[in-house]
Amino acid sequence: MEVANSIDSGSAKARVFFNKILFHWPLYLIFLTVCLGLAVFYLKYKRPVYQIYAKVMVKDQQKEANKAALEAINLTEAQTGIDEQMGLMSSIPVTKQVVEDLQLWTTYLERTPYYSYKDIYNTTPVEFKLISRGKGSLNSVFDIVIESDSTFLIKQPKEKATRFAFQNSLVNSFGTWKLDKTADFNHYIGKTIRIKLREIDDVVSYYQGAIHESPIAKSSMVAFRLEDEVPERGREIVDDLIRVYMAASVEEKRRSTQNTIKFVEERLGSITQELNNVENKYTGYKSVRGITEIADQSSQYVGGAQSNEKQLNDIKIQISVLDGVDRYLNSDDNKGNAPSTLGINSPAMQSYIDRLTDLQLERTKMLSTLPESNPLFNPINQQIALTRTALRENLKTTRASLLETQRNLQSVGSSYQSTIRSLPGQERDLKDIDRMKGIKENLFVYLLQKKEELSLDYASTISDAVTIDQAHSGSQSAPIPGSVYAMALLFGLIVPTGMIYGRDAFKNKVSSKSAIIEGTGLPVLIEITDSDTTDPIVVLNQKTFIGEQFRDLRTKLSYLHNNNNNPGKTTLFTSSISGEGKSFVLSNLGTVLAVAGKKTVLVELDLRNPTLAKRFNLKNSTTGLTDYIIGNANQAQIIQKSEISDDLHIICGGAVPPNPSELLGSKQLANLIAELKLKYDHILIDTPPVHILTDATIISPMCDLCLYVIRQDYTPSQELAFINELSVDNKLPRMKLIFNAVKSELHANSYIYQKNSYIKEPTRSMKSKMKKFATRF
Repeated sequence: MEVANSIDSGSAKARVFFNKILFHWPLYLIFLTVCLGLAVFYLKYKRPVYQIYAKVMVKDQQKEANKAALEAINLTEAQTGIDEQMGLMSSIPVTKQVVEDLQLWTTYLERTPYYSYKDIYNTTPVEFKLISRGKGSLNSVFDIVIESDSTFLIKQPKEKATRFAFQNSLVNSFGTWKLDKTADFNHYIGKTIRIKLREIDDVVSYYQGAIHESPIAKSSMVAFRLEDEVPERGREIVDDLIRVYMAASVEEKRRSTQNTIKFVEERLGSITQELNNVENKYTGYKSVRGITEIADQSSQYVGGAQSNEKQLNDIKIQISVLDGVDRYLNSDDNKGNAPSTLGINSPAMQSYIDRLTDLQLERTKMLSTLPESNPLFNPINQQIALTRTALRENLKTTRASLLETQRNLQSVGSSYQSTIRSLPGQERDLKDIDRMKGIKENLFVYLLQKKEELSLDYASTISDAVTIDQAHSGSQSAPIPGSVYAMALLFGLIVPTGMIYGRDAFKNKVSSKSAIIEGTGLPVLIEITDSDTTDPIVVLNQKTFIGEQFRDLRTKLSYLHNNNNNPGKTTLFTSSISGEGKSFVLSNLGTVLAVAGKKTVLVELDLRNPTLAKRFNLKNSTTGLTDYIIGNANQAQIIQKSEISDDLHIICGGAVPPNPSELLGSKQLANLIAELKLKYDHILIDTPPVHILTDATIISPMCDLCLYVIRQDYTPSQELAFINELSVDNKLPRMKLIFNAVKSELHANSYIYQKNSYIKEPTRSMKSKMKKFATRF
C-alpha cells in the first residue's frame, strides 16, 4: 500500500511539473528562440578553430649503444634524452625563429557581417614589410582601405584617413615600413583590411604556450599539437618549428663535438712532443753505445712493467684531466670552453660540468639584458654556487681514488724495476726507452683515431630527429555546432524552469493540489477555477465552466450532509487569511442552491469586514446581525430577499461593533441560528479568517460542516501546517478543503474537466484574453 501511494505521489508530482511547463509554453518558446538565436549568432561570430598535428621520432641518445667508440672515453658531453629534446623544441630561440620566418607578429583581418573579424593569413592582399625598427612599441592596429592598384587609405581611431601609395615607405614610432601587394590583391580593391602588429617577444610567449609537445608512451616519438583559426598557417608553423628544431639540434651537437676536438688536438700536440723526445733519446742511446740488437731475455718482465706503466700513464692522464677541471672551477666565472672528462669514467662529474656550463650560459644571456645587481640573478647565482660545490666534492673524491690507484701501481712498478735491475744495464736502459716510446706511440695513434671519428661526427648534418608525420589539420575543434545548439537548448529549458520554480519558491505560496494534500494530509473537495470576470456572482451564466463547478459543489454538499432532505443543514465557511475567496465561494454556492429550489440563507458573521450587501446589491445594508443581537432590530428586519431568487435570503452583518467576538458568543445568535434551521434547507455562514481571529471556532459548534477555502498562489505555504493542526485538534466540524482561483490550464484535473465539459464558454474580450495569456509568463 505504501509503495502504491509513493508511486501515485510521484506520478502526481510529475503531472504537475509537466503541466506547469505546458502552461508556461510562451515563456519556454521565448527563451528557446532567444537561446537558439544566440547560438546561431555565436557560431557565425566565433571563428572556427582547427587542430594541427605532427609527429617526430627522436633518437634517444641515452638508450643508444652504437656509439661505444666515442662513449668509451666520454669525448662528447652528457647525452640528451627526449625530455631535453622537447625543451629544445619549445625554447625561445627556436620559437622566435619560427615567428620571424613566418612573420607571425603580423595579422591580417577582414570584417565579417557578424561584427567579428576573419583571419586572412593565406589570402591577404598585402604583406607588411618592416624595413627598419624604431624605438616605439610595435603593438599597433590600423585599418587600410585599398582604393586602387596604386593607392590605399590608412584609418586609425579618432584620426582622419590618409592616402598613401604602395611604392612609398612610411615612417612612424615603431619604424619604417611599407606594404607589398600579393597575388590576391585584385580581389580586395575597395575593401577594408585590418592589420594588427604585436611585439615579437609577446608572440613568442604565446606560441610557446600554444604549441604542445608531448612524448608518446613506450616510444621515442614526440607529438605536436596546435590550435589555429587558419589550418594552412597552423601547418606551416608546426612544419617550420620541426625544421628549425632539427637545425638547432645539429648545431648543438656540432658545438659539443667542436669543444671535444679542441681538447683532443691539444693532447695530440703534447703527446707528439713527448714522442719525439723519447725517439731521440732511443736513437742517441743506441748510437753512443753501438747497440744494434736487443736481447729478448727480459721480455716477460718488461711486458709486465709496460702494462703497469701504461696503467700509470692512464692514471696520470686522468689526474691531468682533473687538474683541468680544477682550473676551470677556479677560473674567473668559469669562462671559456667546458673541459672534457677524457678518460674519467664519472657520469656524475660530467653531469655537474654540463649543468654548470648551462647555468653559466643562461647567466650570460641574462647579463645581456639585465644588470648584474638585478634580484633575478639570485636564484641562478645560488644554483651555480651549489653546482660548483657539488662538483668540487666529486672532484675531491675522484682524485683521492686515482691517487690511491697510482700509489698501488707505483708499488707494483717498483717491484718490476727491482727485477729488471738484475738484467744487464744497457739492455735494461734500452728497454725502458723502448717501452716509453711504445706507450707514447699507442697513445698518439689512439688520440688520432678519436680525432678523426669526432671530425666525421662534426661534419655530419643529420639531425637526431626524424619526421614521422608531416603537419596536418584535423577536424574543427571549436566551436562544435552540435554542442553549442545542445547548450542553447539546455539553457532555453533550464532558465525558464528555474524562473518558474524560483518564483514559486520566492513567493512561498500554495500553488498545487498535491502541495495541499502533502501539507495538510486532507483531501481537496473541489477545485474552482479562476474567474476572469469582476462579477461577484458568476454562476448565473449557464455557459461558464465555473458555474458547472459550483453545481458540482452543490451535489457534493448534498452528499456531505448525507443526502438529508431535512431543513437546517448548516455550513461554515472560513479561510486562513483575508482575500482567499470564502465569501465568493459562499455567495455563489448559495445562489446555485437557491436556483435549485433549496431555501437558503446566507449569514454574514464576518462582522469586521461585511461584503454580502455589496455582492448582492442590497438596498438596506445598514441594518443587520449586529442590530439584531443588541436588540435594535427583529428577525424580519434583518432577513433580506435577494433579487436572484425568492429562495435566497441574506442576513448582513450590519454596523461594525466594537466587540464582535462577544456578540458571536451571545445567546441571541444561538437562538437565531436555531430558528433559521427550522425555516431553511441550508444555512451558509461566512466567518472571519480563522488564523487571524477566533470567531470561526466560536461559531463552529452550531454548524454541521466546515468548508475551508485555500486560494492558489495567494495562501502562504506555512498556512498548510496550521490547517493540519486544526484538523488534528478537530477545532472545526468535518472540515473539507476547497482550492479556489485555480488556473485551469496549469493543473491536470481542472484542465481535463474543462476540456471535456459540454459547456461552451462564451467568447472573451481581447483584454480578457490578453490578461489570461499574460499569466503564462
